Amino acid sequence: MTEFLSNPIAAVVVLLGFLVFFHEFGHFIVGRLSGIAVEVFSIGFGPRIFGFRYRGTDYRVSWIPLGGYVKFAGSAPGEKVPPGIKGRAFLQTSLPRRAATVVAGPAANFLLAVAVYMGLGLNGIPHPPALIGEVIDGTPAATAGLRYGDKIVRIGDHRIKTWRDLEDVLSKSPGKTLNLKVERDGQQVGLTLTPDPYKTTDMVGRPVTIGRAGVALGRQPAIVTVIQTPSAGQSTVIQTPSAGQSAGLKTGQRVDSVSFAGTKHQVQCYPDLVQALRRAAAQPAVQSVILAVSPALVPTDSADDRPDSAGNEKAAAVAVQQVTLDLRDVKGIAQTVTDRQFMRALGLTDSELTVAAAEAPAADVLRKGDVLLDFNGRALRDVYALREELVANKAHAVTLTVLREGHAVDLSVALKGIQAQRPEGMVTLYTLPVLFWGQPVQPDPVIEQYTNPFRALAYGVSETSEQTAELVVNIGSLITGSIPLKALGGPMLIAKVAGDSARRGMGTYLASMALISINLGLLNLFPIPVLDGGQLALMGAEAIRRRPLRETAIENFQKVGFAMIMALVVLATYNDLSRFWRSMLESVVGIFH
Repeated sequence: MTEFLSNPIAAVVVLLGFLVFFHEFGHFIVGRLSGIAVEVFSIGFGPRIFGFRYRGTDYRVSWIPLGGYVKFAGSAPGEKVPPGIKGRAFLQTSLPRRAATVVAGPAANFLLAVAVYMGLGLNGIPHPPALIGEVIDGTPAATAGLRYGDKIVRIGDHRIKTWRDLEDVLSKSPGKTLNLKVERDGQQVGLTLTPDPYKTTDMVGRPVTIGRAGVALGRQPAIVTVIQTPSAGQSTVIQTPSAGQSAGLKTGQRVDSVSFAGTKHQVQCYPDLVQALRRAAAQPAVQSVILAVSPALVPTDSADDRPDSAGNEKAAAVAVQQVTLDLRDVKGIAQTVTDRQFMRALGLTDSELTVAAAEAPAADVLRKGDVLLDFNGRALRDVYALREELVANKAHAVTLTVLREGHAVDLSVALKGIQAQRPEGMVTLYTLPVLFWGQPVQPDPVIEQYTNPFRALAYGVSETSEQTAELVVNIGSLITGSIPLKALGGPMLIAKVAGDSARRGMGTYLASMALISINLGLLNLFPIPVLDGGQLALMGAEAIRRRPLRETAIENFQKVGFAMIMALVVLATYNDLSRFWRSMLESVVGIFH
């Protein structure tokens, strides 16, 4: 099913079709219960394919499969009403019944969102756990004393269950001192953290200041890079091999376990390897350790081929090799230097900036095993520093300094330009098309599940309320100009969102459906003529005047509404075309190849 829905056309037809149908069904069911005569209830638009009549209503299936519509008898001013339904025509019924019928459409969309979120809650929603995978040097998290493997359970009064909870609190607390409760080695530890203020723009283009702590969810796999000398930045080669080289270790090998003093210590991530080696070096009687190593597979961008939470590639078993690593050169420094200094003294480093494979145009310059040191003369300590440099970079080519066979080599590397949609329009981003040996692996998710239907319903209501409130704020920002009009999207954007979400799984697709359903319900409540909100505005005016409005006034009001809706459609379509014209053109050209 998700394979079928991954096609944008199929995804948007199913999604919009179902949402519009459910919206119209809300109008239909409340209208019938209110005693209003229904002339047509159609699944789809356009010419009738087939159908049947029942109790005066033509139930039909039409050619255009994008939702449907309901036609109430006597819903237009001046419309002739058949004698058999006098008193039951839309404009002849009481104001409360008409208002309830009109409100029922948007209400159905909100109820659908609640039902979808409730269903997701009953089924179980996977979330990344609030586990620290990496602490970036020199950041507030490092200053606070956070470590790899820490589980954040509380920040102030906020209970933290998932990485989303953690990000939400940290991002909303720039410059604020936070009290953390952390689970570490079976005990709770109290820490104090002050996120750095960081100026950026949110997903709809508004300037915001968020808090950043310097922690990452992904964990470095225990894949080593073997270096020539203890100091990777030196350009000269020291002939004496490092302990890692003497052991016969090769860049790209993964360490599965460390054995010493009669005990085997399993290694899942790079920090596990570092700690096991430091513990061994701190024991006076231990002069060497036995490493079980296996060749790591070249990383891939495909989700199906990524390593699992233990860093193990999803492939056939590979041969495990036993190697002996001499620790005598680091016995005296095991307790006094940083993890990075300790590992480099062994001639080993992590592999988060070690090239495993490169694509064009970087493939002509970079080689497997190159370690990135500098980006345009600025030192790279980790992949996060590289990401910051790439985000700030506007040039199509940069100078990279790499460690290659013990030498620091300067290379001019062409980057890969990709078109990306931003609220201000299409922009070109330059990326480094490289896969690193140390691609971070994600921990197993925690499942948020509500077995009690009432708790699942409460979750559905809460999630729908939160999304509605956020959309109201965004629409207000769009009206005031805080969000540029280029952020407005139409059917093409919905199709892309629907197709992308389907590729991530049915749960993501359903969550997107719920969010778009809220959008549809909220948009229809706006007091724009032609929309449900416009009809409610007319009814409000009728209630104030205590008599029906003149037909000419209603017609003029609807003409204004039609013009407003068409302007929005034209703007949204223009924005969609400006976003996707390149990919559309490439698709058309591809047909004739």
